[in-house]
Amino acid sequence: MAPPNMSQAEDNDAFLELLAQHGSQLFAYIYALVQNLHDADDLFQKTSVVLWKKFDGFEPGSDFMAWACRTAKFEVCNYVRTRRRDRCLFSDALLEQLAVSQRDRSGHLRQRRTALEKCLDKLSEKDRRMVDLCYFGEGNIKQAAAQLERPVGSVYDSLSRVRRALRECVQQTLAAEGH
Repeated sequence: MAPPNMSQAEDNDAFLELLAQHGSQLFAYIYALVQNLHDADDLFQKTSVVLWKKFDGFEPGSDFMAWACRTAKFEVCNYVRTRRRDRCLFSDALLEQLAVSQRDRSGHLRQRRTALEKCLDKLSEKDRRMVDLCYFGEGNIKQAAAQLERPVGSVYDSLSRVRRALRECVQQTLAAEGH
C-alpha cells in the first residue's frame, strides 16, 4: 500500500532511490554489527526485502537511514539469536552499543560529505578540474598532469594545497553548522 498521494510506481521509484542513496551506508552499518562480509551481504539482502515490504509504513520526508537501521538491527538480532549456538557472538547489549555507534558515525560521515560537496563548489574552476581529473576520472595523477599540461610534481603540490584548503573548509563548515 502506497503512502497517500503516491501511486505504486512512484512508491517503487521512491524506495529504489532511497535504497540506492543509502545502500552503502546501510551495508556498512550491518557489517559493523556482524563483522563478516558474507553474513553482512545476506543480512543486507534480507533487510532490503523487509524494507521493501514495509515501505508503506515509512513516512515520506523522514530519516530513511534511521528507519532502515532500526529494521537492520532487528534482522541482525534475529540472526544472532539463531546463530548463537553455532559460535560465540556478541551479546544483545553490545550489539545495541555497536548499532548506536555506527549510526552516529554514519550521520557524521554524511555531514562531512555534505560539507565537502559545498567546499568543492567553492574551488576555482582550475582547481576543481584538477581535483576531478585526479579523483573522479582515472584517478591517475600522471594522466591528469598530462591533460593539464603541467609537470607531475606541480600537480602533486597543487593537490596538496587544495586538500589542505578543503580540510579547513570542511572543518569550518561543520563548526559553523554546529557539528
